[in-house]
Amino acid sequence: MNNAYKKEVRFTIIMSALLLAAGNVGLFFSIFPVEGTLFGFPIMYIVPILFGWFGIFFLTIVASKLGNHIDQEIERENTLQEDQKQEGA
Repeated sequence: MNNAYKKEVRFTIIMSALLLAAGNVGLFFSIFPVEGTLFGFPIMYIVPILFGWFGIFFLTIVASKLGNHIDQEIERENTLQEDQKQEGA
């Protein structure tokens, strides 16, 4: 198995966990309610919105950039392997 494939599997697992955690921040705040305000809004409402909407948006952008980089690395390794096979044959 290529190193890039291992990197992609690790990346997928980590991003899945981060997206799951960011999307469920509201659930954490409903289990452990918090008093106070942030930007004039109650913390238990604004933090889940910020993490849920904007957190997911940011993580999606990061995932797409890193995913494209890993895909290019996989493509480069596959091309290198094909070249090595053709030279050996």
